[in-house]
Amino acid sequence: MRSFRIVVAGHGTLPAALLATAELICGEIPDLAAVGLEPTETPDHYAESLRAAIGRDHRRVLVLCDLLGGTPFNVASAIARRSPRVVCIAGVNLPMLVEASLATTPLDDELIEQLLDVGRAGIAETERHRARRVS
Repeated sequence: MRSFRIVVAGHGTLPAALLATAELICGEIPDLAAVGLEPTETPDHYAESLRAAIGRDHRRVLVLCDLLGGTPFNVASAIARRSPRVVCIAGVNLPMLVEASLATTPLDDELIEQLLDVGRAGIAETERHRARRVS
């Protein structure tokens, strides 16, 4: 069982959709929350929602954000800077979320590198499209 909580943070309904899709693949995933930033929401209100999802216990928390430099990432990064138990990664994709959800090791530097590698490996171009682009 995973020892850390996961929060997917992002714009609109993307976090909820990623969570639902990961659960379609993996089944129910405990300790996984989605926090979407709505167009009318202020950064301060979003920070409150994100802090609530992160929780106040002493467990580690992985916050996977949709977009580097966006409000969800900026808010999550500010929280992570003040709390060493929170790790924030930008550029979440489904392979990264599934890998994190199924992790059995602690949330440490090795796992973070593994998640980044899985996320990068999950981005590819088919041979057919690559051949067209080179021509």
